Amino acid sequence: MKLKETTNEIPANLDPRLQRVIAFNQSEHKEAHPHLFNAESAETADAREIAVIAKVKDIEAWKNLSGVRQIADLGSVPEEQENVRLVTARIAADQIEQIRKSPAVMSLKASQLLKPQLFKTIEETKARADLLNQNTKSNGGKGIVIGIVDDGCDFTHKNFIHSDGTSRILSYWDQTLPDSSNSEFGYGKVFSQAQLSRALQTDAPFAALHLPDPKDDIEDWHGTHVMDTAAGNGNGTNTPGPAPQADIVFVQLNAEDVPWSGPDAVKGDFGSSAHLLEALQYIYKLAGNRPCVTNISLGTNGGPHDGTSLVEVGFDTLLTAANNRAIVLAASNSYTHGIHASGIIRQNELKDLRWIVEQSDRTSNEIELWYDAADEFSCQLITPDGENLGEVKLGTTHQAVGNRNEILIFISHRKQDPNNGDNVINIFMERGLPAGAWTLRLRGENIRSGKYHAWIERDDFGQSHFEKPLDNTHTLGSICCGKKTIVVGSYSAKEAGTPLSFFSSAGPTRDGRQKPEISAPGGNETQDEPVKFKVMAAKSGSIDGVTPMMGTSMAAPAVTGIIALMLAEALAHGISLSSEEIHEILRKSARPMSGSWHDRYGFGRIDAAKAVQLVAELTPVH
Repeated sequence: MKLKETTNEIPANLDPRLQRVIAFNQSEHKEAHPHLFNAESAETADAREIAVIAKVKDIEAWKNLSGVRQIADLGSVPEEQENVRLVTARIAADQIEQIRKSPAVMSLKASQLLKPQLFKTIEETKARADLLNQNTKSNGGKGIVIGIVDDGCDFTHKNFIHSDGTSRILSYWDQTLPDSSNSEFGYGKVFSQAQLSRALQTDAPFAALHLPDPKDDIEDWHGTHVMDTAAGNGNGTNTPGPAPQADIVFVQLNAEDVPWSGPDAVKGDFGSSAHLLEALQYIYKLAGNRPCVTNISLGTNGGPHDGTSLVEVGFDTLLTAANNRAIVLAASNSYTHGIHASGIIRQNELKDLRWIVEQSDRTSNEIELWYDAADEFSCQLITPDGENLGEVKLGTTHQAVGNRNEILIFISHRKQDPNNGDNVINIFMERGLPAGAWTLRLRGENIRSGKYHAWIERDDFGQSHFEKPLDNTHTLGSICCGKKTIVVGSYSAKEAGTPLSFFSSAGPTRDGRQKPEISAPGGNETQDEPVKFKVMAAKSGSIDGVTPMMGTSMAAPAVTGIIALMLAEALAHGISLSSEEIHEILRKSARPMSGSWHDRYGFGRIDAAKAVQLVAELTPVH
């Protein structure tokens, strides 16, 4: 097996995931890779579309490009000229190159796959009503909209139903359903509060809406647990979340457009960044002028980790557009997974990164390495049996094919990504390749700083990892490094000393900013007591049950609910909060663990009572 350079066939200045789509589209075996193309809109059998996010400087020219199906305009990009906008779209796979060459297009990125990451929580964070200041006007988050973008919404659990039997969920958009007649984005189906409330009056609410029933699923729904942790009213469990009076908007994320995953995308993956941005725009448009905080307890490992990925720019764009908005993200659960490596390489030096693929791994694998624009590396990939597949220079693209000319390995060494100017190496290995220690060999060709960071992509069904000793810094999730979002680490509220959860990922960002900002209870486990320290919240498929879960996925919604209390307090006092002010209040009110910012605790453990009090002490602007 040898690498073949494809620079003349596939432009090396494209997003590496789009390069890979082109390669498979050109391959005689492209029928074996239907996962590369978007299935949400296949009006015809041969429809081949890719979900993308784009930064454009002429929105009308972009819309009129052949092969572009515009979906959402997220608005003007912060720190860019006024006419530069961020959009999501579906584009024809056979016109990617022509679309990217348009003068209207500044950056074009393939959609990225995302995956999912109360009893003690409410007390430890001081979010219970009797633990707040007696003069608080936060009223359980009344008047605030909480958005949940996740997987699995059991709207029949009593914690999401008013005392009169009507639904607390203002709207439920299921992006996975084929009926697009009532969705402004052209896919999925929207259920109104009235429809949900009518369904609750029937003997089979899910059947009434032609939705899957959680009783038929062997796994508890992640989104139901997250939603309860943020905003459950306790009508079923007698334990409300921080914001039991808030209204809820739930978006079930679509999983169809996964253009860079390996064959047969692994079960459990449920989202993409294009669909995620469309979900957020939907939530904020529905909230209108009402204060709104959205929870995203999902993520992956790759990306530049400096806030310049287009999905993170999309977050910042939405948060800049209006005050009284927040986006809360789970920091990720990758601290112990061995997914990060970093170092410095000198002129003409060789440095090997050992990439371990376990014998039990039957999935595809990916590694991504970023380094400064002023440097020039070359790289080689060496198989576990010692075969060197050849050198990959900066600005080139290579692929290795099997006996049937099928693509087994795709390598892109892109020069100067348009969003941060840095260079990036992407290696995609298809499933079925030999297990063992693969070696990514770097050579310093032209070096000024020599710094690099590498991440192995998340894989819940066959995680590959770097060889020990491990560098567990910079393990935040792929979408956790934006400028205006709030990232949440996890600790155990049920253990003495509130120790960090073993899994909770570490900052800082690759450009040195301090994230995560805050931490909250997300559970823990030991070999002897795997359940005792987990977070309890609503169990899907029951009307009043609870189930244990753990992860930063559980910590983030606790913060989401507390921010809803802050926004409600501000609303009562006639105060408008910018995203920067929300950050500052969380920082000032945090209970520090080390006297300063900590790469996993952030500025400390969240304190709802103090945060809400600091809002009340602000002076309204008239």
